[in-house]
Amino acid sequence: MNKYEELFEEILQKTREGDLKWKQLRKTSNSDVIISVNLVWRQFETELERNEQNFTILLVEKKYEDPDLDFAYEKYAPELLVLLDNELVTTIDDSTVSRSKLISLVSAVESRSDRAKKLFGA
Repeated sequence: MNKYEELFEEILQKTREGDLKWKQLRKTSNSDVIISVNLVWRQFETELERNEQNFTILLVEKKYEDPDLDFAYEKYAPELLVLLDNELVTTIDDSTVSRSKLISLVSAVESRSDRAKKLFGA
């Protein structure tokens, strides 16, 4: 397991255990660090303490049309951005962690976010 996968697994495990508190943000938030911010569909944020530092973790969901196809076909691309002091440290996407694992994190976060708790009750 590489260092990106280890970090991802830590985030997923802490999310499932309820140790990370996710809040849903406006999709236009953090436009200074997100590439192609106009493609953002939803965005979540949490804080992770690691190596005596507090990192901000952004879970960004993007939707976009696939330019390789002749018809309108939307693709879905979740990614994690890790920030320290509002500066991008690293990105975890489907080039470093499998897409299915990223989607499992999205599912976990979606049901545990602050807005979901308001809807379904804590």
